[in-house]
Amino acid sequence: MNLLEMHNLLNFIWGETFRLNEELREEFKPLGFRVEPVEEVFNAYIYLDGEWREMLYPHPAFELKPGGEVGATLQGFYFVFGIPREKITEEFVEEFIQKFKKSYIYGSENFLEDFYNYHRPKEPKEVFEEIKESKEELINFEVGELTVKELRKYLFDFIELIKKYGLFDV
Repeated sequence: MNLLEMHNLLNFIWGETFRLNEELREEFKPLGFRVEPVEEVFNAYIYLDGEWREMLYPHPAFELKPGGEVGATLQGFYFVFGIPREKITEEFVEEFIQKFKKSYIYGSENFLEDFYNYHRPKEPKEVFEEIKESKEELINFEVGELTVKELRKYLFDFIELIKKYGLFDV
C-alpha cells in the first residue's frame, strides 16, 4: 500500500465533497432542495469483490433534502435517494436502470440484499415485482462509482426523473 496515494485520495474525496456541497447549495435551492453541511458518515458499506463490506472508517457525505444523500467513498462519488415503496412504478424502475448504468436498488431496512445491482443485472420487471412484494417502506436508488463530472450530470438527470414521475413534492 502506498501511503502517499491513500493520503492524496482521501484529500481528494473530502475536498471535492466540500466543494460540491458549496456549489450544489446554490444550484439546488431554486429546485426545492436543501443542501445540508458535509458530515462524516459511519457504518456504511462498499461493494467490493462481489459482496458488501462494512466500512469501519468514515467517508464524507451530505444530505440533499428531501430524501437524498451525496458523498464519496474510495470507489468514487455517489448519490442515493430513498423513495416510498408505494410511489414506485415499473416504468420508473425501468427508466432508472436504463439511464444509470452503475446503479443499485435496495431497501432501507435490509440494505445488504439488493433488488438490483449492476454487477448482477436483472430485468426491470423482475426488480419491480420484488420491490412491490417486499416489506420495505423506503427503497433506495443509488448511482455510484462516479467522477465529480458524472455525479453532477447524473444527479440533475435523476432530479428530472423523479420530477417526471412525481416522486417528491419539489
